[in-house]
Amino acid sequence: MSDLKIDTWDMILGFASVFPWGFAIYKAYSLPKTWTIRIGMIFGLLLGWVSTILIIWLHPLLWPQTDFVPKKKVSLLTSTAHLAFIQAGMIEETFKISFILFLSFFLGYDYQKKQFKPESILFAGSVALGFSLIENTQYIAREISDKKFEIYLARTIHSSNIHLLINLCFGFFMLKSNEKETKERFLYLFFALLLAIVQHGVVDFLLIPGAQFGQWVETALFVGIWVWVVRDWRIYLNPHFEDKKTLIPASEYSSQSN
Repeated sequence: MSDLKIDTWDMILGFASVFPWGFAIYKAYSLPKTWTIRIGMIFGLLLGWVSTILIIWLHPLLWPQTDFVPKKKVSLLTSTAHLAFIQAGMIEETFKISFILFLSFFLGYDYQKKQFKPESILFAGSVALGFSLIENTQYIAREISDKKFEIYLARTIHSSNIHLLINLCFGFFMLKSNEKETKERFLYLFFALLLAIVQHGVVDFLLIPGAQFGQWVETALFVGIWVWVVRDWRIYLNPHFEDKKTLIPASEYSSQSN
């Protein structure tokens, strides 16, 4: 990776692979958008980039390449599962979610009420897209010129979408944890981390072999997660009517209109 040559066109395509998703979640966020939120999203992109760099640096230390033939044979299924769930799912999601929690506690947490704020969702999405930006750019840079646009489309539709959905899902678990007792919140968020690892691992396990059937199953899986995320978005981010720049709970709005 260190010798990988990335030119301007690669960076443009990498940015274009995440911009539509970032624009979509920003526009879909109907609550007031403050400068804190905008700054937090920028920091989220940077932290996603940092997580990618740290993973690239740690990878040869955690799984060094060896020249000797192992004495114990490892099946293709086992090696694929290790690559999907451990090297990709566990490592990537642990780093991303650690940065999501850090940014949310720094800019998206109400310490008086001890609750995550709704903008934590945007921060979670930004970290995911920051990670995807660097990862996609590297994949695009490794392709030959004739296939760069093809890999750009694939990374935009699948990879950026996958990273975003997994971390938006975790972001909603943070908001749901507001309803939990203090002692339960840690375990609840730990469960959310495990779910993110499993989600990431399953999709990589299906895609690594390159079979068409696995791609269809992966697509169906994330259509389901999209439905889940959209449902939570409507519940946790659109619970108010806006009336003359004053946010009024829906129940109160209905009673005042009678």
